[in-house]
Amino acid sequence: MPNLQVIESPKGYFTLEGELNRNTIAKSAALDTLDKHIQNSTSGSAATLDMSRVSHSDTAGLAWLMNFLKYNQSRNVSVELKNIPESLIKLAKISDVDSFLSVQ
Repeated sequence: MPNLQVIESPKGYFTLEGELNRNTIAKSAALDTLDKHIQNSTSGSAATLDMSRVSHSDTAGLAWLMNFLKYNQSRNVSVELKNIPESLIKLAKISDVDSFLSVQ
């Protein structure tokens, strides 16, 4: 799964599938589509991002995720993360941003 895809089902529930890393983020049309879907959300709305199908992530993936959450938080759009991969949780803890991602 070297590519990155975003699947929406049902409305407002997004699943990331593939690798979330420096090789896929910059050229991912899927992330652009996700951003557009979320940007069309109204203030006070909520979305869910399921990461159960992320096969690999690195610090670039963590940085993208933090920026994505921060941007949506500034717009008062709640994004709930589900099934965060263990490797990404470890990176968040090492980087001391695990509380920002609501990681225990």
